[in-house]
Amino acid sequence: MTGRGSIRHNNRSFSAANVDRSRSEQNVTFCNEDLKKVYHELFDEALAAYNAKKKKTRDKIPDYYEHIRQSKQEKLFHEAIFQIGNLTDCGCGSPGGERAAAALKEFAESFQERNPHLRVFNMVLHMDEATPHLHVDFVPVATEQSRGLSTRVSMKQALKQQGFEGLGRKQTEWKAWMEREKESLTEIAQAHEFEIISLGGGRPHMELPEYRAAAQRLEAIQEQVTAAEQEIAALEKQRKALQGNVKLLKAVEKVKPDLDAIQPEKTLTGAVKGVTVEQVKELKAAVIRGAAAEQKVRELKVENQQLQQKIPSTKEKLKEAQERQRLENENRQLKVQVEYLEEDLSRARGFSARLQEGIGAVLDFLDRHLPEQFRPLVEKARELLPVPEVQQPEREQERSHTWGGMEL
Repeated sequence: MTGRGSIRHNNRSFSAANVDRSRSEQNVTFCNEDLKKVYHELFDEALAAYNAKKKKTRDKIPDYYEHIRQSKQEKLFHEAIFQIGNLTDCGCGSPGGERAAAALKEFAESFQERNPHLRVFNMVLHMDEATPHLHVDFVPVATEQSRGLSTRVSMKQALKQQGFEGLGRKQTEWKAWMEREKESLTEIAQAHEFEIISLGGGRPHMELPEYRAAAQRLEAIQEQVTAAEQEIAALEKQRKALQGNVKLLKAVEKVKPDLDAIQPEKTLTGAVKGVTVEQVKELKAAVIRGAAAEQKVRELKVENQQLQQKIPSTKEKLKEAQERQRLENENRQLKVQVEYLEEDLSRARGFSARLQEGIGAVLDFLDRHLPEQFRPLVEKARELLPVPEVQQPEREQERSHTWGGMEL
């Protein structure tokens, strides 16, 4: 899985409801470095060289960490989460869970060597939730760049330098890299006696309440789909059986004796010549069977017609359930996009506030130093400034994450 990452959650600075604190000491921390210090280590030299080439102060970058934090193109860091199995086959404390943890440890220890341009600063194996899983948080570092800093943050360029080329939207550098990581994890898992069946991945994280609600809706839709499929299968089976009966009865109808064609001769005494009593009985029985067959055919035709009318209705229910499931998936993707847009809006508001504050400071300076006859112009300029909104102090909300059958 991939997501925004929560370093405080990874390091258990706070715990979500699904964390068993009594098992937190079993967690394995491979590295835990301060992100700002890592930025200084990685980019200070390139930043100094970049600023030295700029003559105007406004073109210089005073703090590369803040520069990336406010960027719309790049993120401060990325997170990938790796897991083998699920609660039923690799739950924490089970033999499968112990093997999964051993495989993830081996994978973690070789991650940085495989990825020299992805600087890992926080890596933790969680053993205090439902299933062992590995959080890997890293900064993508592109070197020898001709644009911007010679060493800068760029996921696309960092992965290119590791040999991963994008082939369009369906096969980006990130997807190519993730496939390689899955293959590496698969080889390690197989060495630990796992048989690997890929279930995909790559969806973004969701908040815990949002995930639970979505999971409940998805479960209800899947139940409707299953019920509709079962109903269709039963109706198809019944329809085929009725068709078989109709064919059989139609065949019986064709072989009914033609009573009008039987013209036995009568003797002078009134007896029927050439026809025995048993034959007459057989003829009567055939007449009765033919009449019953005709009635059964009529009934089956009515049943079959009703069945044919019912099948399209059930198929329509199945189609509606599948459409609701598709809309649920699109809705989750839209929510993720809204979150990113809200983050961009927050950064834009911060910039606007700082800009407004700077303009106000300039007007204060002009008000103090301009001659008296120019002060009305300053006052008019103040009137043009928007009234700042009163913002309530934001309270940090801890984020929980989910993936697969697990909750964070």
